[in-house]
Amino acid sequence: MKKIIFVITILGLGLNQSFGQFQTGMPTSNLAGVMGITVNPANTNYLNNGTDFLLFSASMSILNNGFYLDRKPIPALFSPSNISAFTGKSATGEKENINETFDRVFNLRRSLKDNNYIFADAVIYGPSMLINHKKHSFGFTTAFKTNSGTVRLAPEMAIFMLKGPSAIELQEKSFNWNNVISGTLVYTDIALNYSYEILDTYKSKHRIGISAHYLNGINSIDIADNGNSKWSFIGDSSIAMENGNFRYNYAATKSGKMSELLASRGKGFAFDLGYTYVRKSKARPTIITVCPNISFGGSVREYQSYKWKFGVSLMDVGFIDFNHQTIASTFADASGISKNLDQEFYKGVFALDRRLQFDFSGIGQAKYTRETAYRHYTATRFQFQFDYNYKNNIFFNFSGSQRLPMPGAISMVAPNILSLTTRFEKMQYEWGVPISLIEYQHPIMGLYFRYGPFYLGTNHLLETVGIRNIRGADFFFGLKFNFSNFKGV
Repeated sequence: MKKIIFVITILGLGLNQSFGQFQTGMPTSNLAGVMGITVNPANTNYLNNGTDFLLFSASMSILNNGFYLDRKPIPALFSPSNISAFTGKSATGEKENINETFDRVFNLRRSLKDNNYIFADAVIYGPSMLINHKKHSFGFTTAFKTNSGTVRLAPEMAIFMLKGPSAIELQEKSFNWNNVISGTLVYTDIALNYSYEILDTYKSKHRIGISAHYLNGINSIDIADNGNSKWSFIGDSSIAMENGNFRYNYAATKSGKMSELLASRGKGFAFDLGYTYVRKSKARPTIITVCPNISFGGSVREYQSYKWKFGVSLMDVGFIDFNHQTIASTFADASGISKNLDQEFYKGVFALDRRLQFDFSGIGQAKYTRETAYRHYTATRFQFQFDYNYKNNIFFNFSGSQRLPMPGAISMVAPNILSLTTRFEKMQYEWGVPISLIEYQHPIMGLYFRYGPFYLGTNHLLETVGIRNIRGADFFFGLKFNFSNFKGV
């Protein structure tokens, strides 16, 4: 686990659902149910007295703009030979780090920018529920999340992590760290949700909502340039540091035992706030009644037809205080030379910590502080959702997510996302085609469908089928039931 976490951090320096919330496709739907409150806590069940139960949902995602693989169906990348390349010995018999193996197996290409980004996440939602009662709605969610995000990654730093300081492209070059920020969080999340319909008029409905999260921190890694840090590659695998002004923090363990890897290293809290406005259909500004299974005692269910609806939300405003197996380090005015730093980098945070201390702390005018606790803020975001009912069962949805990192603090960063989704929606089934813009510069297209309780999809459809070079990949699926058809629920 700790190796996997560190590899994610390397990729972060080098979705989905918990970040931009566009990843599942489901939250844009009227039938998203309990998944809807992961986008806006004022979202609720479509049916007036419905009960929605999520048995299981999983999503995995990686997004970047500086590296790519040649076009090829993504499933073909997971061939037995490719998998064995990472689990067995090198084909050349030489010792490789994971980036060298990845480069060799997949022929990783680069189109690095001045400001590169990488986001990776994996989220598992466990049993979760949302229930309506008159004007009230109550819900809870359970989740295991691992999130990694990096912004302002200098191209020289990316090459260093891929090839090390001896790379030909880096020799006799100097570069600034570019105020890079990179962080990874692994935690469990238990949330309670409540929303209330504050106003219902002939033309509109208004609802507000709040979710409160209890967070259990498992792992955390944070690296950031506080300004003016400079590296020069002077050959012989050596790096000269000038004006080093940076921090790195981690909460982790050297143990290989699963119970220790998943042990709590900190506790925290977060909250979400949301508001939705529903503009009723001019033709039918009243509710529509459905009577499922009425012969078996089923209750009458109703839903509000609408022409359009709009929502805004402030998501994941919170933090985790790490204070167990935790180190927080800060360097200022650090100068000196470090040799073979990349080797320590790939060994893990503990080896990297020792190397940085030895090479830069107490040298010249360097100021070095070290503590055993720190606060890691979650990936706060402002989000909006606009849903237009074109006609019959056809909808157009325009959504956005803008990160709001805590200034001057140790804070996760989420991707900025704009997403336009066309969907066909019925009670029994639906499908949708989202087109999303990542960091306002990289468009992707996806496809998802739902049939009954099961949903499945990806936001990287063209990459998945081999039409486009692979700069990212994601996959999500879940099993969610609505018990509105049964008596007494």
